[in-house]
Amino acid sequence: MHAQLLWPAVRNLAIATILAGACGTARAALVDAIEFYYAALDHYFVTASSDEINKLGTGFFAGWQRTGLSFKVAEPGTGDFGSAAVCRFYGVPAAGLDSHFYSASQAECAAVLQKFAGAWMLEADDVFEVFLPDFTTGQCPANSIPIYRAWNGRADSNHRYTTDPSVQLAMIALGYFPEGYGPPSMPVAMCSPTASAPALPVCTPTASDPAPYVGTVDTLLSHCTGNPTSYAWAGCSSTGSQCKATASVPGVQTYTVVASNANGTSVPASVNVKWQLPPPPPVCKQIVVTANSDLPVVGSRALLTASCDGIPTSFKWTGCQSASAMCYASASVAGVQTYSVSAANIGGTGAPAYVNINWQASPAPPPGFCSQFASFLYSDYGWNANAIASRDFPDDPGFAWNGVWVVKLSVPGDATGTMPGNVTVFEFDGPPTSREMTISRTPCDFRPVDPTGNNGPLLDDIGLDPSRGFVVGASSGTNVGLPPGSDYFINVRNWDSQGASFTCDPAVGRCNAEVYVKLPH
Repeated sequence: MHAQLLWPAVRNLAIATILAGACGTARAALVDAIEFYYAALDHYFVTASSDEINKLGTGFFAGWQRTGLSFKVAEPGTGDFGSAAVCRFYGVPAAGLDSHFYSASQAECAAVLQKFAGAWMLEADDVFEVFLPDFTTGQCPANSIPIYRAWNGRADSNHRYTTDPSVQLAMIALGYFPEGYGPPSMPVAMCSPTASAPALPVCTPTASDPAPYVGTVDTLLSHCTGNPTSYAWAGCSSTGSQCKATASVPGVQTYTVVASNANGTSVPASVNVKWQLPPPPPVCKQIVVTANSDLPVVGSRALLTASCDGIPTSFKWTGCQSASAMCYASASVAGVQTYSVSAANIGGTGAPAYVNINWQASPAPPPGFCSQFASFLYSDYGWNANAIASRDFPDDPGFAWNGVWVVKLSVPGDATGTMPGNVTVFEFDGPPTSREMTISRTPCDFRPVDPTGNNGPLLDDIGLDPSRGFVVGASSGTNVGLPPGSDYFINVRNWDSQGASFTCDPAVGRCNAEVYVKLPH
């Protein structure tokens, strides 16, 4: 129920141009969207779900408190002419997220599905309904008031929604960024309904997916005023407020709905759905191995994380059992064990990836300088543009409070790229923690920096979110060079250089982080 990391691209998504307008009056079936605050993380969350409101208010989700603020929204499926269904996404922890994102724009919702399917899961396409403002002036339709949106601009990205202008101005004064339409100083993101609906049905149909794949089922929703008692659809078969549509060929298909109540029949309203061919099957590029040592010991576990393209919807492993992108492996005897994973989507099953693990009968000597630390967590990352979180490996000590997390980065001989890459260490599921990050030819290397890499790390950075750039080949400007065909180690510890002390509370045991690698391109 709280966000730890929202990737910078989602910031751009949150202010993307919305392509549909709104006009009309509000409806009768209005409910309150209640705001909550998590003080330890300085996060806000708003919901109109009675179940969520109850669980947040009674401590089922610990740490959340009501702010005393709320605004009106319409219940799902009861909106007026011109109203907009609000979709809700959940940022999955496996992608370094634990946050909810709302949008009243079909175009924005579709963009999330297309661009961030691996990170953001669609929870609902109509959690509640509001109106959209005029995109030039920010003016709300009659019988509605502005909903302002503010973004905290931090790595632990979080948005606040409010209808109180003084609250919005206070957030801006704290450094938040206003988002929406109209005047840049006070733009409007959405509009909260305030009045009852007309009696005659007026419908605005929407598609759960505006661009579904051929052969799938797309749910069409009729958002109608006037509490209709019957519906008639053209283009798909249904007598209810929803209609299940499908297609066998690509192209644009128009679907129309008419709703009726005791006062009469609505004007026909249509929605276009652009059916598209399925994507190619996903291809798994590699498997990242994480364990409590560089050579896992018989009786322990190793976390295998698949890196696959093509937006997989399912995974199949050999050597361990899992239906997700992560699989926990173990061995009862020493020796080399081969593991593989293949991924599938609606387009089929793609080529698998393989990895060998050399299980040890007893612990091997720690590599590099790792014997100087109480423990070390080791991830064989390969050459991968993705994020990996230490929390995904649950076995103690994991990334211990006084330990080191070593992420092996192997630069292939054919690696290229003129634009620099980047390595960033983020907080993951815990309070902000100062950390030291180095890139070295040696595991657990926190010696003074040596630009040659012979007697110390090539670079280091210390802070709440240490981050440094790198290039393939020779160093360039502030970006350190990593020649192809070599192995390097991203070393991370919970450390404060000024106090020369660990920054993670020993009572907690471990302070989990996330390493995000953007490869040169």
